[in-house]
Amino acid sequence: MNPITTDDHNLLINALQRDELVFLDGFHSVKHALRFDAQIELIACAYPSKLKDLIRDYAPDLDSQFLGRCKIIKPNIVDKLRKTRSHWTGVYGVAVRPDYKVPDVLKTPGHIVLLENPYNYGNLGACIRIAAATGAAGVMLISGASPWEPAAIRGAAGLQFAIPVVTATLDQLIGSGRPIIALDPEGSLITEYDLPENAIFAFGTEREGLSSNLADLADVALGLPMRHGVSSINLAATVGIVLYTAIMHKK
Repeated sequence: MNPITTDDHNLLINALQRDELVFLDGFHSVKHALRFDAQIELIACAYPSKLKDLIRDYAPDLDSQFLGRCKIIKPNIVDKLRKTRSHWTGVYGVAVRPDYKVPDVLKTPGHIVLLENPYNYGNLGACIRIAAATGAAGVMLISGASPWEPAAIRGAAGLQFAIPVVTATLDQLIGSGRPIIALDPEGSLITEYDLPENAIFAFGTEREGLSSNLADLADVALGLPMRHGVSSINLAATVGIVLYTAIMHKK
């Protein structure tokens, strides 16, 4: 492996500053970007022996793609660029951000996860990871945290490249032909509802829930059965419960 060049260093800086590039934070983010055919501009690692162990354990199918393209980076370089602690795997990458489109997502068969104003990058990333795992058609965001920030990429393990992730508006949902299901603790129990196919499941924040504008667009409000005295469940956990409930319902 060769060391990174000045151009590579500048590319890492650009990935943290420019919207068209994505900074891949950690081995699993790079792994999934490779596996789902992202346009990779750079792969770098601080610990070549650790990288080989990770490839052996988690991605033997990507051995040549990793080792044939990886360059060596000093461990403290990323710390200085990001002003935060580096990823424990010491593996990083730069990819071109996919150009997903809202109309294309709305036309794709499968359920859609709609997140309104998510504010925690890790939670947002976990929602994307779950949506990808369940084969959802896409993830839509209405305002909130960016799904392309390194912390969100890390939380999703780079699965933004496995499932379309787009920013949408309420106007784009109107006339989509898809049923909109609002998740609300005060709604009817999801276990007693006949879930339709190709639904848009709308999730608000754990603190405020959905806005009135989005709630008014919903065809129905559904909630999860919870023990008395418990008022809410973590956003990503809720997304997972709902999507897997939909899968089991279909079966």
